[in-house]
Amino acid sequence: MPYPESFILVLYRLFFISICTCWFASVSAKTNQIYSLDELILVALKSSPQVLSARDQYDSIKGQTIIARAFPNPEFEINSGQQRSNSGSQAIGNVSSWAVTQPLDMPYSRSPRIQAAEANLRVAKATQTAFEIEMIAKVYQRFYELMRREAEAIASEEDLSLARQIRDRMQIRYDTGETARFELLRSQTEFLNAQVISESNKLRVEQARGQLRQVVGHAIPVDYRVIPENINDDFSLSLPALLNEIQTQSPELQKVKAEIEAAEFKLSQEKNSRLPKFSFKAQQLNDPSFTDRLYGLVVQIPIWDRKEGNIAEALANTSKAKNQYEAQIQSLEQQIETAYKLYQIARYQVKILDQEVLELASSSRRIAEVSYRYGERGMLEYLDAQRTFRAARNDLIKARFDLVLAMTEIHRLRASPDWIIKLDSLR
Repeated sequence: MPYPESFILVLYRLFFISICTCWFASVSAKTNQIYSLDELILVALKSSPQVLSARDQYDSIKGQTIIARAFPNPEFEINSGQQRSNSGSQAIGNVSSWAVTQPLDMPYSRSPRIQAAEANLRVAKATQTAFEIEMIAKVYQRFYELMRREAEAIASEEDLSLARQIRDRMQIRYDTGETARFELLRSQTEFLNAQVISESNKLRVEQARGQLRQVVGHAIPVDYRVIPENINDDFSLSLPALLNEIQTQSPELQKVKAEIEAAEFKLSQEKNSRLPKFSFKAQQLNDPSFTDRLYGLVVQIPIWDRKEGNIAEALANTSKAKNQYEAQIQSLEQQIETAYKLYQIARYQVKILDQEVLELASSSRRIAEVSYRYGERGMLEYLDAQRTFRAARNDLIKARFDLVLAMTEIHRLRASPDWIIKLDSLR
């Protein structure tokens, strides 16, 4: 029995709806993705052009070390011709010759060349690590800035809800003649201000989300979400310990140290280039009457070019690298001292605001609210207490973000071992 046409049409519609539902579900699963901080760091390190460029530079320098270790190629020479008599034009016979010259890579020139290339490889490696640590620090900063903006947005929504309740309550009291128009206007003004702040914080959240995506890369969707991370301010290292750590762990200092070594090996290479260069040579000459075999040593003696310019340039580069090392140490020490002071200030602010100021402001707000409900205080006093609480809460949010920024800067300067472990696990 054939199915009616209406039934078939219903089946087609159900099939189309199911296909669309599956497609929208797959698109939603792809777009509304949730990322943790470690996942964002992983995406950033895999897609950052700066990090990828530093890795390519490292591979390029690795190729130069292979070039530096290579031995010089031999030179082959083959000649062919005819031998004629000087007394006439009659040809006596054909002649030929061949020669092989093998330059000798002397240890006093080979060793500095290889050591300079290996030092340049360490420079490239330290540069790559510095770029990767810089990228991790940027992701940390943008991630916690997004956390800050989301916390401010949630707080402003609570303020807006409370301001709306106060405005509605004042409207009822004004309609019943229990309060003056001035208090109604004041509550309406507070509601409008809270509404403006709430909308502004929503826009700041989207701005912070866009800035984080810009740092991480466009590999993540536009409407992504993040998993909140707690702030761990358990930082037990003292300032002297941090100053000692940057001497051994900072990739920026390791880079400058490797540059000094490369410059010194280059200087040694240029000085040794004034020594004679040797090549082993073997040749054979064939004519109709004889076969001559010769073996000898070719010596290149730098008589006219004494490499004064090359040596002077290498010497200046060595001095420049040492001066840059001293300047880098001073800069890092100053930066770590500044970051450590900011960390102490921010940690103290978070402690005082969280344990004392915010609790006092909250208690004052509750007392003002109860007094206002019982008619013991006016609305202005209640709004002032509410404003004081909001200011303390916003200061706490900002202080926590400043604490994260200071800690991130310290971890960046000292090349935190946790970050190095992350990098090693990704390589």
